[in-house]
Amino acid sequence: MKKILSVIAVSAFVLTAGVALAGGPGKKMDAGCPEACQQQIDDLNSSQAQQNEQLGAHGKQLENHEGRIKTLEADAYDPWYGRIGVRAAWMFQEIGGVDVDSDAGFGAALAFGRQFGDFRAELEVAHQAADLENTITPVGTITGAELGVTTVMVNGYYEVPVADAFAVYAMAGLGFARYEIDDNDVVFNDSDNTFAYKAGLGVTYNFADNMAADLGYEYLGVADTDVADDIDGHNIVASFRYKF
Repeated sequence: MKKILSVIAVSAFVLTAGVALAGGPGKKMDAGCPEACQQQIDDLNSSQAQQNEQLGAHGKQLENHEGRIKTLEADAYDPWYGRIGVRAAWMFQEIGGVDVDSDAGFGAALAFGRQFGDFRAELEVAHQAADLENTITPVGTITGAELGVTTVMVNGYYEVPVADAFAVYAMAGLGFARYEIDDNDVVFNDSDNTFAYKAGLGVTYNFADNMAADLGYEYLGVADTDVADDIDGHNIVASFRYKF
């Protein structure tokens, strides 16, 4: 009888331990836990999706900002500009085989162009005038004659920064010129259109990112005309540029 009771007790202990280990009555499960956990998982997935969407939107904004920055940098580096200038001018030519010089004259220029890094290109319209010195020539005496030269040229400049806001530049231009002499004597009332070119050196000072001033020397060469031969000029030019 004692052996039977012992077997029953051991069997009951084993069964009770097995139920407890299996999560039976010894470990009661909440029936609502799986649903709550699934809701948390769904919430986390939804939150992750929203974060991914926000990250995507931020990425697009960054791309747009980078594009705008590149555009602004390009515009700042390659701006369009307008230039207005004044000049002191001296002209030398040969009329009737005799050298005829001019007094100091004055002129003005208006140009529109664009800068490409250290290089800039522009279209310039300029006019300068000076009184010719009274000279006796084989074709007549020049008395009180005024010389005028109007040019339309394409110019190129190359700037080299040297210190702070200062830079030096070299320039060259090609185009055409209208050469005119106006005198009381009908012999020298004449004009002609011809090829022209120029070259020069100067210095630039940048007041700000969008404003600069140039001061330099330009040599102006004009091809032979029906009025005069061996025409050239020496100009001191001062200009103001506004970049936009």
